[in-house]
This record gives sequence, structure tokens and C-alpha cells, in this order.
Amino acid sequence: MDSAPCGRVFTRLVRKSTQTFEDAFDPRANAFSFLRFALALLVIFSHCHPLGGFGPEPLAAATGGEQTLGLVAVALFFVLSGFLITRSSVQAPSTGRFLWHRFLRIYPGYWVCLILTALVFAPIICRVEHGSFTALFGIERNHPLTYITRNFTLHMRQFTIASLMRSLPYPWIVNGSLWSLSFELVCYFAVAVMGWIGIFRRARGAVLGMFLLCWGLHLFDLKTPALFHLCLPFFDDGQGLRLFLYFLGGSVFFLFREKIPCDARIFAAAVIALPLATRCGGFSLVAPIALPYALLWLAFTLPLSRFDRWGDFSYGLYIYAFPVQQTLAMFQVHRAGLVAYFLLSTLITLALAIASYRLVEAPCLRLKHIVVGRLFSRGSVPIIEAT
Repeated sequence: MDSAPCGRVFTRLVRKSTQTFEDAFDPRANAFSFLRFALALLVIFSHCHPLGGFGPEPLAAATGGEQTLGLVAVALFFVLSGFLITRSSVQAPSTGRFLWHRFLRIYPGYWVCLILTALVFAPIICRVEHGSFTALFGIERNHPLTYITRNFTLHMRQFTIASLMRSLPYPWIVNGSLWSLSFELVCYFAVAVMGWIGIFRRARGAVLGMFLLCWGLHLFDLKTPALFHLCLPFFDDGQGLRLFLYFLGGSVFFLFREKIPCDARIFAAAVIALPLATRCGGFSLVAPIALPYALLWLAFTLPLSRFDRWGDFSYGLYIYAFPVQQTLAMFQVHRAGLVAYFLLSTLITLALAIASYRLVEAPCLRLKHIVVGRLFSRGSVPIIEAT
């Protein structure tokens, strides 16, 4: 019997079983866009419960309110961002160019969202709730225009407009999803600084050390929250620390990608560990390690590399869903049930996300090659843009 075919099969199996994340990651063929889209939908589904008054969603019920599907989805956005943004920094020709690309990706779409929320969504809600627009523009506090100006820098300081939506299941808040964007911006600046001083190239172990430090502080926050906030009041409610932890997780997986096996057995173990940890009350400790591995394994192995051929609509889905859901609740759509509320919220938000990408995000991203200065030049390596 000829053993050559058997030998070739064995060789392929061994090669596949010893594949690393570096081997598995193809910049031109991956499922990152699909996963971002899916995570945005998960945020919409999670928000349907409080915004529609449907009670706690599944993960909140399982963890006693400690976690929600929306918070996990946002954290996983940060994992993907940590992986891709670190890669973008390593390959960027200069720190100035890197920051210019990040500015174009996040600010134009955000600014248009602020304007539409203040000048379109808020008047519609005011008309339904009060029967006219005078209650909106005749006020002194929380004016629609101050909603734009006070939130212009990405740091959300005004979540309400006038006294709208007081009768809704989730009152007052116009767009609660934007809170995470300022933490994303902080991560961008941190990556820019670390890339500029050469940490990614010469001291990547420092990033692993920062991840472990954040994990330890996260444990400190979980075990003794009062003492944690007394010692570290600048972390506010601990959500910022948690997002930095997940971002660093994505960064670590990129920097050590040649050492991390891309193995379906490890993926299965990570997935199994999550419900077990949830039952034992340890989800928040296991998830920062298990979730990034599972998510990136899916990104490298799912055959969905053409998902974004018409565009990347995940950012628009994320920033527009909340005001859409609040507006639909004002029209009592949530009374039709959770499924109807979720589907209509998704369809309307997707239409806005497509318009945002076509009319704002994509045109602005075409400006990424404009020379904005050669500060902190690091050579002439061509940029490969991350989202």
C-alpha cells in the first residue's frame, strides 16, 4: 500500500494543528467586518430590553446584572480595535499619519450623528411628546445646540436634550451608546505614544505587562469596589478600565500572534469556560482572556471575507441605533413586542448606517492620503488601513 497520500494528509493535519494566529491571519481575507456588524446588532438587541421596557436581557439575568450582552459586545469591539489599531500603528509611516487616519474614521461620522440627533431626532420626539417644537428651542438648559457643542470633542457631557422622553421606559437619554467613544480615543492616543517610542517593536512585553496590570485592577474592582474607587477615583465606574483591558487584550494577541496557536480545541475550551465561569460567578475574570481568543479565532477562520464588499456599516449601526430606538419607543413601537421592536430598530438604523458610510465616512476616508505632516517619521513603510 502506497503510504505517500497518507503521509501528505498527516503532514497537512500537523501543519493545521500547529498553525499560529500569524499564519491564520490574512489581512485581505478575514471575518472582522462580519464580526463588527454582528456585535453592533448585539448591542441593538441588548438595548431593546431597557429601552423597550422588556426587563433584563439574558446575560444580565444570568450574571445578576453584572454584565449585559451590550457591554460584552462593546468590549469585543475593543478587542478587534486593539488588534487592528496596533497593527495599523506598527505599519504606519508616521505617528501623524496614524492619528490622521484615526481622526477620519471616528470624528466626521460622529459629528454628523450629533447634528442629526439634535436637529432631527429631538424635534421629532418633541413634536410627538409635546405637540410642538417650541418646548425644544425655547429652553435655556440642555439646548439642542449645546448638545452639539458640549459633546463636540467626543467626551460626552450632555446626554439629554431639553426634558424630552420623560415618559419612556428609559427616560431622558437621547444617545447612550456614545459613551464608549471617548475611551476608544484614549486608546488611539495610547497606541500612538507607544508606537512612537518604539514599545511595539522593541518592548512588546510591556504591553503584556499592562494587560496583566489591568486584569489585576479589574479583579480589585470586582472584589472591593468601594476601596477601588477610593484609591483610583479617575476610573469612575470601572467601565473605562474594563474597556482598556479588552483593548490591550487585542493588542497582545497581535503583538504575540506568532506564539499563539490557532487551534479549534482552544476555541472550544474558551467557549465552554464562559458559561461555566458564569455559573460560578467568575465571568468577568475569565472573559477578558477567553473572549478575545474566541473572537479572533472566528475572525481568522470564518469564511466571510466578502461581507464588507458594499461597505462597513458597523460604526453607523452603533452610533445611530440608540436615538432610533428611543424615537420608536416614543411612537409606542415597543408595545408590538420585542421581536418587532428589534427588527424595525435594526432596519431603520441600517438605512442610516448605509447613508452615513456612503455620504460621510467613505468620502472622508478617501482623504487619508493627504499629507498632514511628517512628524515623528519612522520610515517609509506603506500604511495598511485598519477600521
